Amino acid sequence: MHTGEGRRSFAGTMGKTMTKCCGFIAFAAFSTALTATATFAQHSATAPVGPDELAFSIENMKPVVDPAEDFYAYAVGAWMDRVQRPAKDASFGIFTVTRDKVTQQLGVILPDAADAASDVPKGSPTQLVGDFYSAYMDTDAIDAAGIEPIRDELDRIDAIQTMEDLVAFMGHQPEIDGVSMLLIMGHSVDPADSTRYAMFVTSPSFGIQRQFEDILNEPADGPRKSAYRTYLAEMLMVAGYDPAEAKRVAGLSVEIESTLHAGKLTPVEGADPRAHYNPMSLADVQAQIPQLDLSALLEQSGYPPVDQVILYEPRYLPALSELLESRPLDEIKDYARLRMVLEFSNVMSTEFEGPNERLGEALLGIAYTAPRAERAANLLANTMAHPLGQVYLAAALDDGTRATAEDMIDRIEAAFIARLPSRDWLSEETRAQALAKAEAVTADVGGPEDWIDFSGVDIGPDPVANRMAVAAFLQDRSLAQWGKPVEHEGFNEEATWPTTVNAAYTPSVNGFEVPAAILQPPFFQAELDAPVYFCRLGGIIGHELTHGFDSGGRQYDATGNLRDWWQPEDATRFIAEAQKLVDQANAYEVLPGLMANGALNVRENMADVGGITLAHQALRGYLEEHPEENVEIDGLTPDQRCFIAWAQMWASKDTDQYLRIIVASNGHPPTPYRSVAPLQHVPAFYEAFDIQEGDPMWLPPDRRVNAW
Repeated sequence: MHTGEGRRSFAGTMGKTMTKCCGFIAFAAFSTALTATATFAQHSATAPVGPDELAFSIENMKPVVDPAEDFYAYAVGAWMDRVQRPAKDASFGIFTVTRDKVTQQLGVILPDAADAASDVPKGSPTQLVGDFYSAYMDTDAIDAAGIEPIRDELDRIDAIQTMEDLVAFMGHQPEIDGVSMLLIMGHSVDPADSTRYAMFVTSPSFGIQRQFEDILNEPADGPRKSAYRTYLAEMLMVAGYDPAEAKRVAGLSVEIESTLHAGKLTPVEGADPRAHYNPMSLADVQAQIPQLDLSALLEQSGYPPVDQVILYEPRYLPALSELLESRPLDEIKDYARLRMVLEFSNVMSTEFEGPNERLGEALLGIAYTAPRAERAANLLANTMAHPLGQVYLAAALDDGTRATAEDMIDRIEAAFIARLPSRDWLSEETRAQALAKAEAVTADVGGPEDWIDFSGVDIGPDPVANRMAVAAFLQDRSLAQWGKPVEHEGFNEEATWPTTVNAAYTPSVNGFEVPAAILQPPFFQAELDAPVYFCRLGGIIGHELTHGFDSGGRQYDATGNLRDWWQPEDATRFIAEAQKLVDQANAYEVLPGLMANGALNVRENMADVGGITLAHQALRGYLEEHPEENVEIDGLTPDQRCFIAWAQMWASKDTDQYLRIIVASNGHPPTPYRSVAPLQHVPAFYEAFDIQEGDPMWLPPDRRVNAW
């Protein structure tokens, strides 16, 4: 359940933060890539996507249900009756299906790269990816090594005697992809000036993935917190601790993390970008954490002195200071050893798999360890997303698919710009600013034009050493950026790695990226009629575009700067419109007694309304140009197929544990809610299915959002 984040976690949590859809070198191996493409084509034909996998289909509908009564049951009722959630998945829906398809594709590509690695130039994407994969798959060597690959780092912790030593240890961690412990200092794009970098101070990761951190809010004997404590003890026992010592360290570690977590912003608070923008002098920040010399930490990390920093978590440092004041250094060292084991457990002994599986059952309701080849693909994406992306794109994305997607993006952007003059709730001044921002939005499809050159990284037979080598390379690149103008590196955040099934908008860039992995069935079925692919992938494109104008995105201007460009009365009207979405979600029962989190979900819900609205408007424009396609199919009009396609896209089956985690900490609402709730704000939806006032699917006009 733990994932090593290391240095790469920093930029992704700061000014470059992407709004996730639905969170993205020399071509020396070109001939090998062509071979991989041919091999992949042979295999991909054996894995079609059908109705069970949520390809658009009338087979997934239940026409006996009145769409005005229960549109979800009408659109996807047959699928819900027929399809069972696989035991391996806490949530089964279109994202799961598409990720499984990407896994199958990589299951062909990666072994081919491993076979070819010795025959291609050193440093080429195929060599890097192939040798990394081979090292990870050599479980005999990995098990024989035990935890010896991190012995030097454990010895480094043992040698800590003072707070100065602790600071030196913390500054060393980015070089090895190690523990982001206690706090992080590093640079990212300045929210107020997207052309420059700023220095940030923020909270670190914990031993549990961020999406599960809400378990730290439980009382000490809470069931999930107890399961987490047991997991930590089991991981330490795999690392060689005796049971009593493992239990002691696990207990104090959960106490430490609970204390620190209490100093962080809540998910709802953190959804506002201004809550994270707290520029201060270094001296003022230092006063909040006197135990740790921040200037020394900067120097140890390779930075020159700075005078000003941005405090990303405004309440965190006092909590950390109190912890360091009350806890002996030996306990901090115990915690550091645990974190080091966790950080590299995914590339060490296979015995670590057991505790992970048991924790997964406790937190998500599933006991499952993915096949090692699948985990290899995930680890490669986390470690070398661009070399992996180069190999993947050569095999998985054709020019026709890209061209169709780009044409659809152009149409959806044009639809948004065309709508802005009719937004009469905005003053002329604010509308002009919104138009300037909309016209400046950028969109990139598939992968970057310029790939990060990893050719100097030495990838060999030791997976721990490989992670450390990549970390050192990335840290050197990061330090070299400091003090220079910002240059956006596309598809280089987890939300839009080329192999990530997602799309994401980046406020500081005022642009969004659509990775190659999502440009395939069942998300994108370009061979079907336009209503289907416009209101599926097109809806996601409209969703990302709308993120630039949601509750958080609207606070950034056309150049990506955090700046208030709104007239006060317009901001007041916007907040009133957004509140409609909060109220609508708060009234939705996810599980008995558990309601959706409207305040947390408002940004995503506004993006969904914008997504289907813009996709539908762009579709109508397309059909005007192509009247021969404006026909009924299977007795359904284009509008009806559009809205059914959207609804089927969000069908899912989930464990109760998964849904509780989503409600507690995820900005996105549960996917069944997304299937219908956004449609209730689109007038054409009511016309398409003859939904009248008094019908269960009817949302009164005064409760419908009419923002964008």
